[in-house]
Amino acid sequence: MEETRNESLDLLIELAEPEADDAVLDYAAFPSLATFSVAPQVRSLDAAADKAGMLEEGRRLALELGLENVTFTLVDRFVLPYADGAFSLAMGCEALHLYPDPAAALAELRRVTSAHGRVVLVEPVVDDLLDEPFNDLAGLRQPGHRRHLRLAELESLVAEAGLRVNRQGSARCTVDLEYWLQTAGVPPSRATLVRERFRGLPVEVQMGLDVVFSDRSVSFSYDVVGLRLERA
Repeated sequence: MEETRNESLDLLIELAEPEADDAVLDYAAFPSLATFSVAPQVRSLDAAADKAGMLEEGRRLALELGLENVTFTLVDRFVLPYADGAFSLAMGCEALHLYPDPAAALAELRRVTSAHGRVVLVEPVVDDLLDEPFNDLAGLRQPGHRRHLRLAELESLVAEAGLRVNRQGSARCTVDLEYWLQTAGVPPSRATLVRERFRGLPVEVQMGLDVVFSDRSVSFSYDVVGLRLERA
């Protein structure tokens, strides 16, 4: 999402430290901004998606940008069509919340990453105050949304997948509500409901999300954590 580029994407790239000889997997190609930001810095990049329409848009943009080292692959997220250790860098930006079994997704990322490679994730995180309201809003925005996790829950999934944290960072992402809805293709009736939910949030939740109402726009902020992982 362009609105989070200066926070989420910059955090991802900072932790990933892409190198010229890297073979990279982008596990969250929608198409992902990470694909087009990292591709010029590495040997090859495979952008994986589970919907064909995403791949077509990705191919169009890659051609437009002149990126010849990017491959777009239709995948089953839990049975990736790659050999063990195929990539030196696997990355995903705000993706795990869409999967019914994020631990299994992480385990598959571990499998396709080389022994001395790294898995880099950037994920929204919630606390006790924001867990229910922010997840409700995210679910209205994307019906496929499962749950944004607390940091301790994310760390537990990492350990369950046989990975450990090598480095960690965090950022505060500020987004425009209309852009947030637009990037998810939210239909008008549901978009109206989301706007109403924002205006009806308890004051303490509005403060927790830094909600700002202006004449014709609404913006809000949320926390993300970045994890650079290696095999345990």
